[in-house]
Amino acid sequence: MTRFLHSLAATAIFVLSMAAPASAGAVHTDVPETVDPNARYLIYLHGARPESFPLSEPHPTRGIFKYNKIVSAFAAGGLEVISELRIEKTNPRRYARTRTLEQVKALIAKGVPAHHITVAGFSKGGLMALIVATQAKQPKLNIVNMAGCGKGQFRKAYENFLANDASKMSGRMLSIYDSKDKNSGSCKETGAKSAQLAFEEIVLEVGAGQDTFYTPRKA
Repeated sequence: MTRFLHSLAATAIFVLSMAAPASAGAVHTDVPETVDPNARYLIYLHGARPESFPLSEPHPTRGIFKYNKIVSAFAAGGLEVISELRIEKTNPRRYARTRTLEQVKALIAKGVPAHHITVAGFSKGGLMALIVATQAKQPKLNIVNMAGCGKGQFRKAYENFLANDASKMSGRMLSIYDSKDKNSGSCKETGAKSAQLAFEEIVLEVGAGQDTFYTPRKA
């Protein structure tokens, strides 16, 4: 298991790398008609703010959410990025099951192996990624949760997931959050709920809380 988790961490480092690759990927709003089974596909799910505010309007304390730069940075890292800007308030459970899960299934149906697919979500998007992991039934699917396990005022939604869904998760999950985050924290309770889930967690020391994921960062 230790060797497997080291492999998972190495995969996550690759997924989140901002270094310039030999060839860049592209950004798609949905699964492309033609896929390369040898490519790495990243389904990126952003947080809640763009559902209520335009990208040009800065958060009162966090500044501009640089969505376009984030997805472009992932593509520059060699990934085929699938992401859409949600501009209406979204039910996370419904969206995960009817949109994101279907994208995972479509990639696999087109010949992309599950271990070449990563579902990565920030904040509300992180919760969506967890929900996908309860439904996909793919032991090699990669899940990256960025500040998506709530605490404080956001703890209730996370506790509901823990009580009703976490035991159904499968796949390989990496949890990432900043040590100064007041709204999100450890996902270890999720990792302990399912024997079918390989779990790894990294605590960042950027010191920016949720702001950490508002812009591309090498951390």
